[in-house]
Amino acid sequence: MIIACGIEYDGTDYHGFQRQSASHGPTVQGTLEAAVTQISGVQITVMGAGRTDVGVHASGQVIHFRTESRLTVEVWRRALNAVLPSTVVVRWAKEMPEGFHARFSAQSRSYRYTIWNECFPTALRARYAYHCSRELDVTLMDDACRYLLGRKDFGAFGHSPNDSNPLKPGPHHCIRTMLEARCLRDHQQAELIYCDFTADAFLTGQVRRMVGTLLLVGQQRLSVAEFAEIVQRAEKTHPGSAAPSLGLCLVRVEYPEKFGVNGQ
Repeated sequence: MIIACGIEYDGTDYHGFQRQSASHGPTVQGTLEAAVTQISGVQITVMGAGRTDVGVHASGQVIHFRTESRLTVEVWRRALNAVLPSTVVVRWAKEMPEGFHARFSAQSRSYRYTIWNECFPTALRARYAYHCSRELDVTLMDDACRYLLGRKDFGAFGHSPNDSNPLKPGPHHCIRTMLEARCLRDHQQAELIYCDFTADAFLTGQVRRMVGTLLLVGQQRLSVAEFAEIVQRAEKTHPGSAAPSLGLCLVRVEYPEKFGVNGQ
């Protein structure tokens, strides 16, 4: 049977989600596979909806794996949480129909980047929010976000595996559909700024470099018109650099209603 799980993790001490050689350090996928294998007694591959980068967190990652075990999904959830480290938690588990794939069945993914905007840093949020001591104009940042909406080439902000593939020339491999893009201050704690993005898919490093460029807009070192031009040109050579990974979190993955996993 196919089991899907909703996963939450603190990515600080992980070398990203995707399994890599042991020399690079622990990964979330490798940690999950070790736990599933320990419970089932056989080697099992875990697939994830989003390949989050080094140090990136998740509150709404979705994984799936195939097993011949007769354990119920609730037993799987309890057993996995019993053997996983405290930095990785299974929030829910559900048996899925044939054809479900955590990555390829997904319709959209949502990320939130959190900024702590105050003169002094914060100890309690230091692992999950980027400290920006310079004053930020969030209205300008949000205005710039409207130029990210729609289907377009996001080559200015990220890359795909096909960037260096001579058989797939041209900008088409960086085209994605941005469904939501906004920046806002927390109405209860003004030091917190959230940058929220939802798209059908994201390029590697895309969200972090979008945020890094939006930070220049918020500091009025880059105008909204200049930001719009960067998006339109879709060229990687521009002033915006990638914001640190610690502020980024995969918060939600959406699937067709037939799978019944949205809102878990």
